[in-house]
Amino acid sequence: MIVMWKSVYRRPAWPRRMLWRDLQGFQGNMEFLLGGTRGPVQSRFPMINGWVNDEGLIVTAEIPGVDPAEIDISIMDESLTLSGSRDSEELPEGSEYIRRERSDGKFSRTIELPFRVDVDAVEAQIQNGVLKVELPRLPEEKPRKVKVN
Repeated sequence: MIVMWKSVYRRPAWPRRMLWRDLQGFQGNMEFLLGGTRGPVQSRFPMINGWVNDEGLIVTAEIPGVDPAEIDISIMDESLTLSGSRDSEELPEGSEYIRRERSDGKFSRTIELPFRVDVDAVEAQIQNGVLKVELPRLPEEKPRKVKVN
């Protein structure tokens, strides 16, 4: 499900972005100092890559074992949020873990968008456990060549 949230008032996004970046950095530093978290899902799940081109932004996220029906994709102002949940693995009776590294439970990742996107044209698909979200630029956000006379 893709949902677009719009603010009633357009304010510069950079103060919020700077605050959000600082908070994410603080969280990462605390996890490093405390040896990582061992909660339901660690904050770095899913692992995300993103790149831009003239047409827009492409974001990929590694989400093996996540049911596509459990994934929510939302765009609010200049940020993209991927959230969902991964069910825990059922062990056969009489079994116990000797090592458990895969997380389960709810997850959420938010990334800043470098430009405004055409929300009506966003597409998402999953293949081999990798979610791919294509976010096209709005026409006015696309780079334009200017001829010099």
